[in-house]
Parts: sequence; C-alpha cells; structure tokens
Amino acid sequence: MEINSLMQHFPPNLTETLLIMGTKDMQEIRIIAEQNASVIKKGILMDCGVRVTREELKKIINSMCRGSLYAMQQNLTQGYITLSGGHRVGVCGKCVCENGKVTHMTDISAICVRLSRGIIGAADGIMEYIMYQHRIYNTLIISPAGCGKTTLLRDIARQIGTTHKVCIVDERSEIAACKDSVPTHDVGRFTAVMDAVPKGQGIMMLLRTMSPEVIITDETGSESEEKAIGELINCGVKIITTAHGYSERDVMRRKYIRNIIEDGIFERIIVLGKLRGEIKVEKIISDGRSLRRA
Repeated sequence: MEINSLMQHFPPNLTETLLIMGTKDMQEIRIIAEQNASVIKKGILMDCGVRVTREELKKIINSMCRGSLYAMQQNLTQGYITLSGGHRVGVCGKCVCENGKVTHMTDISAICVRLSRGIIGAADGIMEYIMYQHRIYNTLIISPAGCGKTTLLRDIARQIGTTHKVCIVDERSEIAACKDSVPTHDVGRFTAVMDAVPKGQGIMMLLRTMSPEVIITDETGSESEEKAIGELINCGVKIITTAHGYSERDVMRRKYIRNIIEDGIFERIIVLGKLRGEIKVEKIISDGRSLRRA
C-alpha cells in the first residue's frame, strides 16, 4: 500500500492537511479522540491542527478493519492491527479480560499509525559488518522504537537475498508486508517469507521445510524464540534479528535476550540511536569488542 493510500481511511479535512504537510518524511500519524491529530516527521512531534471526534475515529478504525471490527479482534487483543503494505496501527481502548487475558477491545480511543517504507540502500552503511564476501554473521540490531530497525531488516534481506537462501519470519506482516502471501516490499529474489506466525514457531517450521542459510526476524525476546534460535544455530543457519533498547547493557536486562548474548551466538551487535531526529549507528560490537563508535 502506498502511503497516500492510507489517506482513504481518514476524514477529508485531516487527509488534506496531511497531504499539505507532506508524507515523504512522516514516520507516524497519531490520532486521539477529541484531540488534534499529530504526526512525527524526522523524529519531531508536530500538531496537525485538525481535531478528530470520537465518531470520526470509530469510522477510521472501521475502515481499517474493512468494516469488520470483530474479524480483527485477535490482532486488537495484542494492541495493534497491520494494514496492507506493512503499516502497523497501534490501538488504545477499553480491554475486556477473562482469566487475566485480554479477549477483546472496545471503545477505541487512540491510534498510532507507524508508516512502513522500503528504502533501497538503507543498510548500505552496515552491510560490511553483517556480510563479508560469502560469510554472513549472526547479528543483533538494537535500537529504541522509531529508529528504523524494520526498515534496515528489509534492506538487509534484499541484499543478502540476491545471493543466499534467506527466510523471513514476519510475525506482524511488517518486514515483507505480504499481500496474498506475496511480499509487497523488495526483500530479495531468493527470499521466502513465513507470514503472520509466532517467531519461535516460524523459525522451527522454516528449518524443517525451506533449508535456509539465513533467517531474519524482528523484535526477538521470548523463551520460545531463544529455544528456536538455539536450534537454528545448531543446524548451521545464521540469524539476523532485532531488539528494543538503547544499548547492549539495556537489552541484557531481559532474560532470554541475555541468555542468547551470553551464549555467544551473536557475532555482531549493532546499536542504533538518533541525533537531532536522524538515525545513526552508535556502536558496532564484534565478539565483545567494539569495531566502530559514532
């Protein structure tokens, strides 16, 4: 889905304002009921000056769910829905719980649309650390939200997937943004995508079925993913994945990521950050030794 196609979901006055502001550098569109909509461009939060009513927000959600909020409830219980093109829509509202688990969401009061873009060459500056000649390194990319981890993964897949058997586990349908199981982003001609599957389960399925050389995932960190990555490494397959955080020390606070790092699985750890709204590589670590600092 082209970014401009998102505008069909919004009220005409908001659509007009967003187009005037320009969508080129937009990262997020944020809408809170009975407040002015806002956008993030180059890391800067900007007021659109267009108030969105609760009824208008309800219509936006209904449009994004193709008229069936019920059909999207499984996604909504996880706090988001993913639109065609890989655009992720985070949602806030009233949660209904049973036995301590969210079963569905009602009265949605706010959304955050994170825009998905395929940027050819986005990973050029770090590819030499991920792949040297024909060798590919097990790599963990660390960054806070909004620093372009998924965009980097997409371009890494594209570049490696021109010469190697790459498989993507795309749990939230964001990396490849498949439509009818076909990627809408360029992720490499030899790249296969396991779409909308939990990462740990998807890794094991790919190991059994696709004889991958490299598996790429986003936002790893659960117990099942730790076990699956261990199996992957035992099979001689490389892993490239990401984690939320500001530093390697930050992610080490999380048990399962810490276990993987302490096992020495990652040959490269790349830490991203922001400087005046621009994404930058802060540090590249190889086997515990810093290769590059910003």
